[in-house]
Amino acid sequence: MRKVVVATRTFGRYTKEPIDYLERNGFVVLRVEKEEELREAIKDAEALIVGTHTVTREMIESSNLKVIAKHGVGVDNIDVEAATEKGIPVTITLGANSLSVAELTIAFIFALSRGLIWAHNKLFYEKKWEGYVGQEVSGKVMGVIGFGSIGREVVKKAVCLGMNVLVYDPYVSKDSVRLLEATPVDDLEQLLKESDFVSLHVPLNESTKNMIGERELSLMKKSAFLINTSRGELVDEEALVKALKEGRIAGAALDVFSEEPPDANSPLFECPNLITTAHIGAHTKEAIFRMNMMAAQSIVDFFKGRIPRYVVNKEVIRILKEKGYQEIS
Repeated sequence: MRKVVVATRTFGRYTKEPIDYLERNGFVVLRVEKEEELREAIKDAEALIVGTHTVTREMIESSNLKVIAKHGVGVDNIDVEAATEKGIPVTITLGANSLSVAELTIAFIFALSRGLIWAHNKLFYEKKWEGYVGQEVSGKVMGVIGFGSIGREVVKKAVCLGMNVLVYDPYVSKDSVRLLEATPVDDLEQLLKESDFVSLHVPLNESTKNMIGERELSLMKKSAFLINTSRGELVDEEALVKALKEGRIAGAALDVFSEEPPDANSPLFECPNLITTAHIGAHTKEAIFRMNMMAAQSIVDFFKGRIPRYVVNKEVIRILKEKGYQEIS
């Protein structure tokens, strides 16, 4: 039987269906939690389902892996180039968590605009009956950076709330943005200057790392809020702390950090106008189930001679076709 290493804590956690599916198709499932365990486990494994653990070139080159399934969409923790050189397809669970992350983004909008966390803490912990004057979101400008599957869901929901939505994404057509009743902008600066809420929905790469720094934060309204449910390194955290403490922006909400978990002594935790959560954007039972089954399906498809859906290293698809793998219709 083929061995599949699972290095993500939510795979099969709420239902055994994805594990049963793999076992019915002739796979032995080995769960690992620590990175050093992962390094050893993949040496004789043929498949890997991975969440946020780092998969380096060295690990890939010394492994027996034939396919890697990312339990999510961001592959910045996987050396895709090394996988490509070995002809290993790297798959993602495209769209599986889009609704969940988008809903968290909307939850952050309400929490920020109405001071919900502050109000709760005042009454629940301090037993103080103090009012908080918030603001309505209807009529406000929502700036969405990135128009992928998650960004699109955020746009849909923001439009339904009566928000005026601006979208910055140079890689998509303007017509596709307008179809969702949003306004495309060519200039990131325009979006930052005009938005009451700015939300990030782009992948992490060399061009997006620290895309929101001191200069970008200085362009935002003092009354504006920043939301990041994508990747921590999209934001220069030092610059964000400075902007929050000095009141250059009204507040921020972060589900992701440059280092996870963040240091307990991080200056981010000194900012009372910051809301934080522990990378829970995709953590709904529905999204986890979809990611589980899509990742498992990718593994099964590959070993049944089918090209898995959502392979990110497209160069490998050509190699697979030459070997006789069939595309899924």
